[in-house]
Amino acid sequence: MRTSAFGIAASALAALTLVASAQRARAQANAKDDDDDEDVAVPPPKHHHAKPPSEAAPTEPPPKLDQSTLDAAKSTLVTYLDAVKAKKWKEVRALTHPKTLETIAQVKRRLGEERHSMAPWYWAKDNFYLKAFTVQKVTPAVHGTVVVDTSEDSYQIQEGGDYTGEKAAYLLGQFHGRWYVVDKMSEGDTFTADTLKYGYPGYFDGK
Repeated sequence: MRTSAFGIAASALAALTLVASAQRARAQANAKDDDDDEDVAVPPPKHHHAKPPSEAAPTEPPPKLDQSTLDAAKSTLVTYLDAVKAKKWKEVRALTHPKTLETIAQVKRRLGEERHSMAPWYWAKDNFYLKAFTVQKVTPAVHGTVVVDTSEDSYQIQEGGDYTGEKAAYLLGQFHGRWYVVDKMSEGDTFTADTLKYGYPGYFDGK
């Protein structure tokens, strides 16, 4: 028996319809799965940041010195600054650390003049000299040293007037059992922990 052309076409159309229906069903199922996925909250990825230096490596606790030690350092600086104010340079040199005096001598050999923060006799000639000072803070530091903060008034020779309230910091330490003034930082500068640890080799007893 022969199948008519119309019957063949109808069978083919029915097959195509079944295929299309199956494809639509699969598409709808996939779409539902996608919707379900969107409803699930996905947590953001976790980033492991390095800790800041202050947290990763805590700084060393400040050294502890007894009050008598702090008082001895403060007294040494007061005697030193009184001598600077009175322009008693021999006494000033006697209270200046021997290695600091060596550094001043090196500066003079290199520059031809003692242009150093710890050579007040140089600055008093043509620049400025100390008129008054106030001790503001005494702080223990590494290697048994002490940092003393001051407020100072000076006379500016070239300007012909006073400069008041200048902030300064002095480093003091013991050498061969005696207290000396080691260095001075002017306004805007400071003695950092690394500077105190590594910047003065051989300056202090036991170090």
